[in-house]
Amino acid sequence: MNNIAKKLASVLLALALLCALAAVPAGAYGAGTKFVVLGDSIPAGEGATEAANAYARLIAGDKGFDLENHAVGGHRSTDLLALLENDTKSIRGDISAADIIVLNIGGNDLLGSNVITLVLRVVFLKDSSSIDPYIADFAENFADIVGQIKVLNPSAKFIVQTLYNCMEGIPLVGDAYEQAVTKLNKVYWDYLDANPGAYEIADIYSAYKGYDGLVFRDRLHPSDDGHARIAEVLTAMIDGNPLDLSFEVGCKPNFFRQIYIFFAALVDYLSYWLSDMTLWELIGKAISFL
Repeated sequence: MNNIAKKLASVLLALALLCALAAVPAGAYGAGTKFVVLGDSIPAGEGATEAANAYARLIAGDKGFDLENHAVGGHRSTDLLALLENDTKSIRGDISAADIIVLNIGGNDLLGSNVITLVLRVVFLKDSSSIDPYIADFAENFADIVGQIKVLNPSAKFIVQTLYNCMEGIPLVGDAYEQAVTKLNKVYWDYLDANPGAYEIADIYSAYKGYDGLVFRDRLHPSDDGHARIAEVLTAMIDGNPLDLSFEVGCKPNFFRQIYIFFAALVDYLSYWLSDMTLWELIGKAISFL
């Protein structure tokens, strides 16, 4: 009888703890909250004119969070898996101790999938299937990443970001990249459909839709305004009052506006990259995408 009473007491205590956790307001994260960021160059802060303008820093500074940023520029899903498996820079311990985890990964998996070939196939053949093998590989890696994070910390607030279309509004390229980004983002939504409650989605794709000035001159990373926009979306989720991103802001530019955006982006892109490398280095970088 005593054993039964002890077991019953244990069950009641567990239920009480669960109720107590459920009663904590969604926006109760305050100073000292352990905030862990994972992924690639976007959460690492690329595109921000100074480190303090990167969205992870903006959130941590505004809320008083203790930030551990394990994002690394250029990383693909395989690189993040390697970090987790090798416990690089004690990443596993930081994840286990986290109150909030934000993940942004997949953009470099997409860029490594021969974007130029994708653009040509979409423009001339109306076919985006060349991206499918890369998306399939990413989906498998992403599931492994989420699985490892959930084992390490099943109770943290876990947020996964979708990817924005950094080429939006640019003729031909923007439409082709839109198809690739849509397929990548579907991986995040599909996993959540199959595993309800595994994480929350910060729909940065929709948050960027129709806005000018959110992408940096390299046409890849967020600008200062872009980082601020991501921080706005994530902060609202952390506070328990997510923004309504179910509608598109603005409209698709007309033909002449698209031509202007194309040449403006081309000049901006070339001036940015030429400031850091010689013409031959730029040509070599272009060839590497072929």
